[in-house]
Amino acid sequence: METITLSGLTTFIRRVFALNLPEPIWISAELAQVSESRGHTWLTLVEKSEENDTVVAQMDAVIWSGTRKKIEKVHTRKLVRGVLQEGMSVRLRVTASFHERYGLKLVVEDLDPEHTLGALEQRRQATLTALSADGLLDRNAALALPPVLQRLAIISSETAAGLADFQRQVSENPYGYVFRQELYPAAMQGAATAEEVITRLRQIKRRRSEYDAIIIVRGGGGKTDLAAFDDELLCRAVADAPLPVLAGIGHEIDDTVLDRIVHRSLKTPTAVAAYLIDQMLRAEMQALQLGRAIHNRAERIIHSEGEKLTLAMNEVDRKARYSLQTAYLRTAAMEEKLRSLREAGLRTAAVQLDHAEKLLTALRPETTLARGYAMVVQDGKLITDAAAIHPGEVEIRLRKGKARLQKG
Repeated sequence: METITLSGLTTFIRRVFALNLPEPIWISAELAQVSESRGHTWLTLVEKSEENDTVVAQMDAVIWSGTRKKIEKVHTRKLVRGVLQEGMSVRLRVTASFHERYGLKLVVEDLDPEHTLGALEQRRQATLTALSADGLLDRNAALALPPVLQRLAIISSETAAGLADFQRQVSENPYGYVFRQELYPAAMQGAATAEEVITRLRQIKRRRSEYDAIIIVRGGGGKTDLAAFDDELLCRAVADAPLPVLAGIGHEIDDTVLDRIVHRSLKTPTAVAAYLIDQMLRAEMQALQLGRAIHNRAERIIHSEGEKLTLAMNEVDRKARYSLQTAYLRTAAMEEKLRSLREAGLRTAAVQLDHAEKLLTALRPETTLARGYAMVVQDGKLITDAAAIHPGEVEIRLRKGKARLQKG
């Protein structure tokens, strides 16, 4: 068997590719990795199994800097940048290049943005269907929105221009409203977006009592820039958020799935800020109106109760006067009665005294003696029984004088 050198084999392989793939071909794949160096764009292309999401094929590819400039000139730089993100489904026009030292790679000559946009739309519709079937599209919107939104948990990239616009708008509002903002940093573009936003939502959920609402903001972008916000797991996490979610992710005319899930979707971060300020203004006006209504109601109650009090005081005064007058008349009658009773008592007592005096006069010994009677006294004792007289001296008392007899 003939033995050839390694370089001979690599040269043979390179000729095989050159002969069998002389013209560029279109391929479809998923971008597993995307990196840039010195203007060149390096790609790792994969194909995954539809059954278990495992990688069944993988190759490296490159877009040379000159080629990328041409592609961006045809399709716009913004669109190309949005397509060339990890996780995107792409359709690329490539040639096979085999280098004796560096091996096989694909050289990208063009790309088809419509393929990526179509795949994104299919993914978007599939996500909407799944969320609708589980009743999640309106779950966050059903949460009660607090009348005052001042404590904000913000999910955004620390370097996002949209975040800076939002913070400046709420901080410099003309009414002097104060908003407490706490940033939960997360990627707002690319493959890491869904995982990082979901993680931040879990962290906020543990501290939900500290906030009034969750704010998700980022700067402007095209459909491909916002592809992460069509992610089903991310949208499910937002639907299950314990607080109302307000989104201002700077999208174009077409909405993301996230826009259908959140409590309120606004076009830009500054629109979210304006909405929050407007809500505060509404709350203040309602508070002022309520205060005025309470004041007016209190005045009516005070006036009404004052009239009732005046009537009650007049009635109390009338009844008091009537009671005093009645008591005065009773007292006068009682005094008159007491005076009559006293005089009658005195007259009766005088009659009784006169009668007693007459009776006493009639019963006096002198009166009896004056009628011719005499009293017999022996040993200083009045004798009323003849048998009681014993021998000795007996005194007989008459009206005039006394006589003494000796009983033998």
